[in-house]
This record gives sequence, C-alpha cells and structure tokens, in this order.
Amino acid sequence: MSSRRSRRGFVTGLSSCAGVASIAALVPAASFGEATYPSRPVRIVVPFLPGGGADLIARLLSPHLQQILGQPFVVENRAGAAGRIGTNVVAKSDPDGHTLLMTTESSLVIAPHIGVALGYDPIKDFAPVSLLTRNTVVLVVHPSVPASTLQDYIALARAHPHELFFASSGVGGPNHLAGEIFNRMAGLDIVHVPFPGTGGAIQAVIGNQVGAMWGFIAGLIPHIRSGTLRALAVGGKERSPALPDVPTVAESGVPGYEATSWIGVLAPRGVALAAVEQLYDGVTSTMQSPSVKDVLLREGADIVMSMPDEFRQTIEHDFARYGKLADLLKSAK
Repeated sequence: MSSRRSRRGFVTGLSSCAGVASIAALVPAASFGEATYPSRPVRIVVPFLPGGGADLIARLLSPHLQQILGQPFVVENRAGAAGRIGTNVVAKSDPDGHTLLMTTESSLVIAPHIGVALGYDPIKDFAPVSLLTRNTVVLVVHPSVPASTLQDYIALARAHPHELFFASSGVGGPNHLAGEIFNRMAGLDIVHVPFPGTGGAIQAVIGNQVGAMWGFIAGLIPHIRSGTLRALAVGGKERSPALPDVPTVAESGVPGYEATSWIGVLAPRGVALAAVEQLYDGVTSTMQSPSVKDVLLREGADIVMSMPDEFRQTIEHDFARYGKLADLLKSAK
C-alpha cells in the first residue's frame, strides 16, 4: 500500500463517518501549521509491566514505525492500577502526537465502572488511531497444581473453596474480569490476586506464588510451549489455532463462557488529524509486514485493523457493554 493511496483511503473513510465532525472539532487550528510530524522521538506508553500482549505489540511495531516515519519510537512501561496510571499520563500529555498509548480495554472501558477515580475521561480525552488485535484469554496453572483439565480444576476449587488463587494484570482488567466471570458462572470461590501488569502475574505463577492466572495467549504461549505453565482452557468461542489441543471453557463444562480482549493505539485528545493520518498509515503498513503479522498470528492474536472512527465506535460500544457488569466489577475489587 502506497502512502498516498492509504492516506486517500483514510480521508475517504473519515468523510463517510458520522463522527468526522466531532473528530475535527478536537483539532486546534494552529496544529495544522506545525512542523512535519514527527519532529522528534515518539514515546509509546504501555500502561503495564513488560511481558504482556500490549507490550509485545508495541515493541514489534516500534522499529517499523521508526523506519517509516523517520523518528525513534520508544516504548515506555508505566504500569499500575490495571493500566490507569499510564493511561492518565497520556491523557495529560501534549496533543502533538509524540506521546501515544498502547493499551487494552482495561483502562478505557472497564475501569470507569469499578468505582474508582480515573483522572481522565476515557471517551473524550483520547483520539483513537487504530484497533490492532483481538486476543483470546487462556487459563494457565503452575505444573504443580493437581489439575490436567478444566474439569479437574473446577473439582479442585469446589473441594477447597477460598483456598485457590488466580493472578491477573490488575483490578478491573480484562483478565481479572475473565476470572470473576468464570467464578460466577462455575459457582466457584477462587481468590483474585492482582499484579501491576501481565508480566508480573506471569512471573508469580511461574514461581508458584500463585497457582493460576487468566491472561492473553500472546503473552503466555512461550511459557505454555516450554512447559513452565499448563494451559487448561481458552476463553474464545472456538479453539485457538495457536493452541489447537486446548479446549474452550465452554466445551469444558461452563457453557456460554467467553472472554476475549483487544489492543489498540491512541493519542491524546486534540492531536492534529494530519498526525493521526500519518500514524494510521504507519501502523497499517507495519501490521501488514510479514515479520509482524507472522509473530502475532503464531502467538494467537487476531489482527483486526480499524480506522480511527471505527475504533472509537468499538470503545463506545464496549464502554456500554461493561457498564452492564458494573455490579460484578465493583464487588470484585
């Protein structure tokens, strides 16, 4: 895809969307007269510890974006509060396109419903660039846990209520929610142990400090393949091509269960449309690169590129969807 063709498609797509007026309203008039973007290094804030799905994608994309756009793209991990700390950093950054957010829905559409102060408006304070991937959640346990199947694990949890623990990337994150919904649907009482990011949760389970965790396939599959973690079930409607021998939660005794998540890139509210356009072009080209695509597909991610307004619609839709689970989210803090 040539830059000229992709930019024409970007503008055409925006023109056909009802939300273009609202996007244009966020752009300061002076921003169109600024120097060519980017004019200095760009930081990609990942609001989680290294080792998770968002961190993986940010690090895959950064060298390609540097090559395409001519400036370094530096990944910065600002973990804590299930992504809320790093997300707030980006919300308060200058809207010049030189600070970006690579995140899951955790800090944007789940966090507002758990009853804690955010310091930012997840709908109004960001300019979506693109949705990147959808990711299936998987339940893994330490090999010492006496459960080879999900049925074994459920039986173990029922025999030892409130004695089993599961880790997640933080309170209010998609992995935490996956575990709490599993608890509710299976009638279990497995205790949640939050960590400031997927990477910290993974290390806790590998070290057998916590027996199990819910996490993205992309961040866990190297440990599953090496045998340091055992996969019991995936949360998608169908088995993952990356783990074809691992059954779904639904087929393993909890019908109707589904847990997936997404990862996307955003800029602060007010960023110039010209900068968003260049970022969208660069990200689209990068995600089509075989060296990036092959890694993501091999590690279980579904590539789902979307235009900025389509990503905004996804955020708004999921914000409303998770709002219906507010009682569960607040009670699970």
